[in-house]
Amino acid sequence: MTQLQIDRAVARRTGESLDTVRALGFNLMTETDEGDSEFVQDDGYCLDCPGCGAAVALTSGPLETLPEFAECPGCDAVYSYAPHEVYDAALAVCA
Repeated sequence: MTQLQIDRAVARRTGESLDTVRALGFNLMTETDEGDSEFVQDDGYCLDCPGCGAAVALTSGPLETLPEFAECPGCDAVYSYAPHEVYDAALAVCA
């Protein structure tokens, strides 16, 4: 499930706008071996290419290492992006 799919599902269910849901930063949760819930936080961030929709890897490090522009290897596009478009790489298979 991609971050966009999560955000759309939450927006439909709550009646909030997609921008509001993105600003709140919903994420998938996973169950640990003990049965307690915790957020999955892997280093690295992606975003969806506006041209072809593929998940594009931005960085494998922290948010501070995000590049100014994203480059999609699928459609060979280079573009700027907004912070709300970026999501945790653990939620997608990045190109």
